Amino acid sequence: MKRLLCLFIAILLLTACGNDSTKEEPGLIPKVDDVEEIQTQVNTEDKEVETEIDEPEKELNEYITPEEVKEILEDAGMGEEDKLVSASVEDVEIKAVIETAPDDLFSADVLAVTRYSQASDELLDHEGWQVLTIEYVDIGTISMNRSEKETNEYDMDYFPTEEIEKRLK
Repeated sequence: MKRLLCLFIAILLLTACGNDSTKEEPGLIPKVDDVEEIQTQVNTEDKEVETEIDEPEKELNEYITPEEVKEILEDAGMGEEDKLVSASVEDVEIKAVIETAPDDLFSADVLAVTRYSQASDELLDHEGWQVLTIEYVDIGTISMNRSEKETNEYDMDYFPTEEIEKRLK
């Protein structure tokens, strides 16, 4: 696309340099050069592509299902060796039990906070729940209410990490 644009600009410059007549005949409507017409089409196509990319639609589910919860937890809230013991949606509360695998680099507490944060970021994109409670086996439980979420400068919802750390018991 950039090459095509450069080619058209070069043609425009060559056409402009080779055209000695700068005066227009009075009473006549100037004709549109083929090059200018092509340039207009290229600009229009660029704007259409930008519009499609710049305006992604964010879909929210009305209610979240237990299957969606399991998928989100496995994709965003667990390490490769972790095990999802259980996950359910009861009334307006998501409940899960996760067994975290040992890690040589990070403590179990840090892993639990990080994984809860990652899972909750994804789950906040879905409606139909008010409380997220995840028990990390042999580490502790973290529970937060949806009303405690904050929104960052990119208009994304999240639970503050400091608050998640305080809730780990």
